[in-house]
Amino acid sequence: MGVWSASGAPAQKTLTWEDAKREFEAVNPTIQAGQIGVREARAEEITAFLRPNPELTASVDQINPFTANPYQPFANTLPFVSGSYLIERQHKRALRRESARNATAIVTSQLADQTRNLLFDLRNAFVLVLQHKAVLAVTRESLVYYDRVLEVSRDRFRAGDIAQVDLDRLELQRVQFETDVQTALVNLRTAKIQLRALLNDRTPVDQLDVTGPFDYAEILTPLEELRQMASENRPDLRAALQAVDKAKTDYRLAIANASTDPTVGWNLARDPPIPV
Repeated sequence: MGVWSASGAPAQKTLTWEDAKREFEAVNPTIQAGQIGVREARAEEITAFLRPNPELTASVDQINPFTANPYQPFANTLPFVSGSYLIERQHKRALRRESARNATAIVTSQLADQTRNLLFDLRNAFVLVLQHKAVLAVTRESLVYYDRVLEVSRDRFRAGDIAQVDLDRLELQRVQFETDVQTALVNLRTAKIQLRALLNDRTPVDQLDVTGPFDYAEILTPLEELRQMASENRPDLRAALQAVDKAKTDYRLAIANASTDPTVGWNLARDPPIPV
């Protein structure tokens, strides 16, 4: 029975930051929807560069199924066949493809920016769990230390060094330390619930844990360097610049669409009518 209960006990799931990030990128529905949008934008590039389809028309006119003797319903039939093809000028196809490629670049940058914001929320939830774990450890240590203080106070009371009211006051203060421990437990569970929601994970809260460094590290970075890093790495700024490039391409495409495109066609008719 002991072996069976030990083997059937749920395993503890401990995540590092890399594990949480990998799991988040694999299962987050917002990121998956953005990836589908990028694939759709790439498909639009193929559609934008397609050539116009040629048109072919065939018709038969003047069929009379109610003729007298002799019965000749196709005596005055006029067959007609025509075809046409639109020739695009002013590099319209190339401009459409360039505009579609710019749209794909914008969608890709927007997905990167959305992923960056979601990862920031995930990182904040991950660090919050580490913080509340540290706070819980401190509150428990404080409670253990205060229990030792109470034990010394009880010895002093038995020795007659303090009065009963002083001992009661000290024991009453222990409630505050117990309250701090319970508050830390609630905050830790709340942080784990937030992390689990971002990961779309079904692991019970009591079986979910995180591990990683939680130490202060002083990082001194000049303001200009931070501004340069933001200009080079932030995808929302890159998406804004790409939107400007797409607007310029769309402007050239609008000018090209204002030009007239010739249509090459041919007609084939059978005249006089076919005697049947």
